[in-house]
Amino acid sequence: MNVNFTPPSKACHNCRRRRWKCDRSLPVCQKCLSSGTECLGYNKLFVWNNGVASRGKMMGKSFEGTKGLSISKVHSQEPTPTPPPERNELVILKRTINAERGSLFTDDASPILDYVYHASSVVQWPLVDPLVQDLDVHSRYYVYHFANQLTVDMVVFDGPDVSNPIRDMIPAIAGHPMLLQVILANSAFHVFNISRDPITPSMYQEYQKPCLFSYYRDVTRFGGPFKSSYVDALVAKQEALSLLSQSVAAVHPSNIDFVLLSILLFINYDLVESGRDKWKVHMEGAKRLIKLMGTPRYQQHPMTTLRQCLLADLLVFSVLGSTMTHAAGCERLTPKSIDLEPILQYAETNNYLSCPAPLLRIMLRSFELPDTRDSPVMEVSSEIQEEVRQLLEDALAFDPKAWAKTFRPASPLEDLEMRARIAAAHRSAVCIYIARVLTDNNPLINPSSPSVLVSLTGLADDIISHVSKLHPSDPVFKCISWPLFLAGAETVDPTQRTWIMNKLDELYGVMYWGYIRTVKAVLERIWAVKDDGRGCWVIGVKEMGEELLIA
Repeated sequence: MNVNFTPPSKACHNCRRRRWKCDRSLPVCQKCLSSGTECLGYNKLFVWNNGVASRGKMMGKSFEGTKGLSISKVHSQEPTPTPPPERNELVILKRTINAERGSLFTDDASPILDYVYHASSVVQWPLVDPLVQDLDVHSRYYVYHFANQLTVDMVVFDGPDVSNPIRDMIPAIAGHPMLLQVILANSAFHVFNISRDPITPSMYQEYQKPCLFSYYRDVTRFGGPFKSSYVDALVAKQEALSLLSQSVAAVHPSNIDFVLLSILLFINYDLVESGRDKWKVHMEGAKRLIKLMGTPRYQQHPMTTLRQCLLADLLVFSVLGSTMTHAAGCERLTPKSIDLEPILQYAETNNYLSCPAPLLRIMLRSFELPDTRDSPVMEVSSEIQEEVRQLLEDALAFDPKAWAKTFRPASPLEDLEMRARIAAAHRSAVCIYIARVLTDNNPLINPSSPSVLVSLTGLADDIISHVSKLHPSDPVFKCISWPLFLAGAETVDPTQRTWIMNKLDELYGVMYWGYIRTVKAVLERIWAVKDDGRGCWVIGVKEMGEELLIA
């Protein structure tokens, strides 16, 4: 079923009252969230006023110590109710009012008193967004958590003036059960990761670990914290997989983007869980759908923002997923009928890894190279060595500061100096990525060779230098894991190794994505291989027999 939904036609109640320019995003206005204000939504609202009646002789009247129940236009977005008064408390309230009615009410107030009693008995829950009104309280929180935590992590910069296509697709869960279930799975496992990190009663917790602080602050409104998040994640994932098999068998132009979005979120789930193995299967499925998008029936002219987002994220994951295997001769992710340029531009601006488009192009070119690490140096042809030299020179020629001057940021609030720093870290990481096509004794990377082009340990030092200038509160801090992994793989300095582990711990405290812990475990195995003198670390990792996605 194809679900068409439109953004709200009016600003939310907060923005209208404050005369702000509302972004009209769903399920709530992001301008309100960014200002620390609870969004009151776009629909009619109900509120309890202090008057006994909103019109007539009783308008404006009140009784001490109680609140009248006249209804006016307000809508509560609060997901968890304040429990209603107990019935015996209502009886006492009614008796108290009756005892005082000689001074407050005339005889015709009895119907109003009965209404007070019955309304208090019936109105137990604040109104809930129709999108989630049929979900249980756990699922409501998971949708809320996904919208306010995970979708922020999935872009490099998020704010009231920035479009977030993944968040914008949340209303589609009403017509796409598979999308709902994979969102629940992502969110529930993320909550499971967070819940394993105990919160300390510190006033500084919000600044040290904002994700952890936000979870415990928000989940209480839904009756949490939840102890079933791990089980909830597995159940939702299994249901989503079952629905995926049905959806893939019935792909058509009106639902292909939603199916591809769900597959992207399956890959995302694997990153939240551990980044091991399963993502590869979903990537292969995504490639088949993307190939279909290149046919006339499925093509888009111009391409929607959602499709650009999906293809950009999958392209980045496809490239970085080859770090361990170095996808020699890797099949092109997008068919030639799909213009790659807007996808690369979108990736550098919005994908949370913020890898500049020129560097992504270089890595894509490297897929045409064979992997020669298992061959003696004399078997590497001069043609291959020249191609590697050219790729390395092109990567080294990339100027992060010049790139930042022409870069179109997602928001005018972005700090371009931070973008330039992470771009510089990516440049050195790409050089390591390309150089590791070769064996250690190849003259292009052998320190004792007169024709050496790059120093791998020098590239690692450069990555560490740039990453050290970034703070966990910087939006680009979430971009550090891949370059930091490659720096760690090359360094032999114990002090640097300790620093890298501590920095990865900081990153985990920001994101709580399980692949970050996997990165730490793999680095420990790499260091064991290097310290034992057992050859190139890439070969050692390949011998693990695991498909790792380090994003």
